[in-house]
Amino acid sequence: MKAIYAFGLLILLAFLGSRLIVRRKTLSPLHFIFLSGLLYIFLGLYLGKHGLNILSPQVLDALTPLISLGLGWIGFLFGFQFEAKYLRRFSKKSFALSLLQSTFVFFLVFAVLFIVVRKLYPGQPHHLLYGMALSFGLLATVNSPTLLNAASFALPSRGEYSYLARFLTSVSGFWGIMGLAVLFSFWHFPFFDSQIILVGSVLLLVSTVVPIMLGYLFYLSTKKKTPEQDVLVYLLGFVFFVSGAAFYFNMSPLYVSMVMGITFSNLTRIHEKLYPLLLAAEKPLYIVFLILIGALWEFKFDLTIALLILAFLGSRALGYVSPLTSFRFLLRFPFPLPLLFGFSFLSFGGIGVAFAVSLKLTYQTDLMEIFLSIALISIIVSDFFSPWLLKVSLVKLESEERS
Repeated sequence: MKAIYAFGLLILLAFLGSRLIVRRKTLSPLHFIFLSGLLYIFLGLYLGKHGLNILSPQVLDALTPLISLGLGWIGFLFGFQFEAKYLRRFSKKSFALSLLQSTFVFFLVFAVLFIVVRKLYPGQPHHLLYGMALSFGLLATVNSPTLLNAASFALPSRGEYSYLARFLTSVSGFWGIMGLAVLFSFWHFPFFDSQIILVGSVLLLVSTVVPIMLGYLFYLSTKKKTPEQDVLVYLLGFVFFVSGAAFYFNMSPLYVSMVMGITFSNLTRIHEKLYPLLLAAEKPLYIVFLILIGALWEFKFDLTIALLILAFLGSRALGYVSPLTSFRFLLRFPFPLPLLFGFSFLSFGGIGVAFAVSLKLTYQTDLMEIFLSIALISIIVSDFFSPWLLKVSLVKLESEERS
């Protein structure tokens, strides 16, 4: 009964909150944190066992499937943007820059965090420390275009820097989620099991092929003229089924739903009509998801966690800023890529939260509890400062581009 009461409260909060998340002609840290919805994490923390205990551990156990469904919905929306018609607008050099940037950031953060966690947690098994460092490396590759969309009115012009930044922030998460799928397939309990290569390859293949088939099946079932509202209802059912099955079989709901989103996006002819409905449905589901994440969060903060946050954010910022000049020379990019341009990619957004929670739900270890605390605090801190960093980077660069 308490779970039903809590679920009703979540629906009410989602209804009210979705009407409070509105865009304003301002760009400030406080406004963006509110717009991004990250404040609902703190509301969930207050409703959880650290506060009112409405979302108690027992209630959360009953509502855990909702988190999986939220992951699936975020993954589907993320994949739905990868329409071939849209991607063809960008050059091969832009795709290469995205891959180079994500790869460099991943290896830099992984190396730095592995050294740090090995020093701070010397008693932990090495394979767990490797897993934690891998998790940080993959999370670092994810950034969100939400800030750029919210700040579009503040940009002097939609020039080359803005155009490229929107593309890179949209695509970068793809590489991170691909890495997440590989990690889920090959790195599972018991570690280093026999035939790990075979088992991992089969899991990765199944988690890729099945959502493609389901995406095609959904397209066939809605190929005849169907009201967009009905398509949305059917789509929710498909996404929930896929994400629930992925969660049950220890696969990534983010990845399988992303693949299904990519498949359906490139088959459907009602992309422009359906996308506004998807965004409208996203707000309440996203709010419920963030509140549940906050209630699930075992909040921890001490000197060790503070050091790890500094190491993570510092190495991530360095990874996005420092190699741009070298990448431009290597790819013979048509215009300069100054260091300031790297500050455009420091916002994690909701996809970063979903990414971190996916790892925590899959790997139930003490280190993953610590990882989630570091990840959520880092995401909130980074998204708080991102509007300011965007102002001193992209806005300044576009002003110089015009002059």
